Amino acid sequence: IDVDAQIALARDHNIQCVIESDAAYPRVLREIYDPPSVLYVDGNLLPQDALAVAIVGTRHATRYGLTQAERLAAGLARAGLTIVSGLARGVDAAAHRGALAAGGRTVAVLASGVLNVYPPEHVSLAAQIARQGAVVSESPLRFEPIAGAFPQRNRIISGLSLGVIVVEAGTRSGALITARHAMEQGRDVLAVPGRIDNHVARGCHRLIQDGARLIESADDVLEELG
Repeated sequence: IDVDAQIALARDHNIQCVIESDAAYPRVLREIYDPPSVLYVDGNLLPQDALAVAIVGTRHATRYGLTQAERLAAGLARAGLTIVSGLARGVDAAAHRGALAAGGRTVAVLASGVLNVYPPEHVSLAAQIARQGAVVSESPLRFEPIAGAFPQRNRIISGLSLGVIVVEAGTRSGALITARHAMEQGRDVLAVPGRIDNHVARGCHRLIQDGARLIESADDVLEELG
């Protein structure tokens, strides 16, 4: 990586380069085992973002899953929490939109660079998030979204959050990787139950069987987080 070129590119696009020793670096993220050494930030990370909860789930969400993600995000955003997710199709996008619609803050964590938004149909959503929160990545600014970067990105989603809510996830969903990171980081894991015959609810049900808190409302989340 040409560091000088990255800094110049960031300056040209009004992107912040926040290193681990900076005061603006999120305190909760600094506490995890392997925090990113640098965050590229489109928008602004604020001290109030220390009170954040992640909402993640499948890209192939049902109408029920999208509705629950948006409803929970809106309720939690109105309660003053920042909503963190990964800007992916499905549950992630619904969570971001719920927070935005409620007038709250939301943070999108990308596996690609912040100047190469993935998926491309979420470019306008990313711009909205940057105005009302932040789009962040540890990857170089124009980094391509490669498969191996997504699980690595998920540790940042959980690392920025006090807890992770999983809304619809199959048994091999990347959302379960985020939940595992949360457990390893000492963060709360919560799950929304679904229909027993819905294959994208099986991951949530497995989490609940393994001890994750079953939640039905924003109040349940606030109670669990204390």
